[in-house]
Amino acid sequence: MKKLLFCIGLPMILSAETLSVQEEYSNAIHLYQIKNWEALLEKSEMILSEFPGTPFSEDAEFYLGVSYFHLGDQELSNDHLSRYLRKQTAPKHFETAIEYKFQIAESFKEGAKKHLMGWKKMPKWVPARDEALQIYDEVITALPNHDIAAKALFSKAKLLYRIDDYKSSIDAYQTLIRRFPKHHLSPDSYIGIGAVYLTQARLEFPDPDFLELAEINIQKFMRDFPGDKRVSVNQEMLQEMRELYALHLYDVAKFFERTNKPKAAKIYYGKIVNQYPTTKTAERAKKRFASLK
Repeated sequence: MKKLLFCIGLPMILSAETLSVQEEYSNAIHLYQIKNWEALLEKSEMILSEFPGTPFSEDAEFYLGVSYFHLGDQELSNDHLSRYLRKQTAPKHFETAIEYKFQIAESFKEGAKKHLMGWKKMPKWVPARDEALQIYDEVITALPNHDIAAKALFSKAKLLYRIDDYKSSIDAYQTLIRRFPKHHLSPDSYIGIGAVYLTQARLEFPDPDFLELAEINIQKFMRDFPGDKRVSVNQEMLQEMRELYALHLYDVAKFFERTNKPKAAKIYYGKIVNQYPTTKTAERAKKRFASLK
């Protein structure tokens, strides 16, 4: 059955089916506004099923993504939000969809799981850190100069550090500092970089390059944020690195002492005093040096 409508004096024919999808879409908007996520999920699935290929079905993908997010299924939420963004060249919910994606990545970073084998009916057991990193990159690309891109870079750097990808973690922190030099997360990024260098000094063979890079990081921190008291955090980490390096040399010197090579031991004790004079180990090295004389 068809209904006759008039628009600017001219007849326009709309089928009952067209009116129906408009009504269903209006209902979906109302459910979205009152945050009835379960009902919105059902309504959106119905619009997708009954009216495929219409602009209403494209927006239904967005509403499905939002519904699944609030119902605790981040994986399905991300799938539908991605479909929504792919289907339209200028989606009206673009920024909101990107913000939801960022929150999904945050959930994955903090341990939210994916469905086993990607099936909706399977339990959520699979870690999703790789997906988090992928989503962070999507957010950074979609809104490169937006505040959310700075947040995504910071979270990405923290996650990369957590999975022991130290070089990529530093790259992400440095990108944030370079792209958002006055952002409130930039000082925290300098601290994050210092933490990476300290971790590398603890876990890897003592490399003077780490110490030098940590010192350069502090100099840049002080240049970009003069007077920021948080630089003391980096200074404490730098001092801990010096202590680690000094202790390494001290162990070498003690080895030479045990093997009756006092001249070699004195060389290493001297290095400690000259290179790391502010460390506690330097005080111990002075005493050992004096006893060997």
